[in-house]
Amino acid sequence: MSRPGDTVCWRSVKDGIVRTARPMTLVRDDPELIALFLPIGTVYVRRTGTRGGPNGRMLIEWDGGYAERTWGDRRVLVLHQPGRGYTVQLFWEGDDRLAMWYVNAEAPWSRSSIGFDTYERVLDAVIAPDRTAFEWKDEDELAWKVAQGEISSTEAEQINAEMAEAVRSVLAREPPWTASWEGWRPDARWTVPTLPTGWMDAER
Repeated sequence: MSRPGDTVCWRSVKDGIVRTARPMTLVRDDPELIALFLPIGTVYVRRTGTRGGPNGRMLIEWDGGYAERTWGDRRVLVLHQPGRGYTVQLFWEGDDRLAMWYVNAEAPWSRSSIGFDTYERVLDAVIAPDRTAFEWKDEDELAWKVAQGEISSTEAEQINAEMAEAVRSVLAREPPWTASWEGWRPDARWTVPTLPTGWMDAER
């Protein structure tokens, strides 16, 4: 049983393939909410290959490999309600200033032996720190995925509807998206997590 402060592996997995794997620190894990922390300097992996599509960010052809990347200059708290198709994330600058609330479309999480698996569903929303305004992000990438046949038009409608409801809930400051999270800080004893053995095994 994992406890707060333990390392878990968050993975984007689809069609039996690990797309991205990030080591993260467990903050909370109960039937109502899962919370994970991604500190600055965390080394994670993502697939390599030919990229294209809108903004040149979409992986067009995987070459079978992975590359290490280092998380940048903002620490992130990821909040997920089991069963929901999104996460709500808080980003802080290095000086502990809240930079944004962020809603990320993801498949409902499932548990693995090393953490949690999901897969990203492209659409995002960036919400101002004071929650007075927001803007959609990557709508063009979602439309591209639909055009490519990777996401059906019906699924895209579901993503849009669930994300609209998620944004409304965050803007309304409904539980569990209360202001108490804005003052959250990681335990000073926690170290930067590292990827566990077996992160490439999608069956774990």
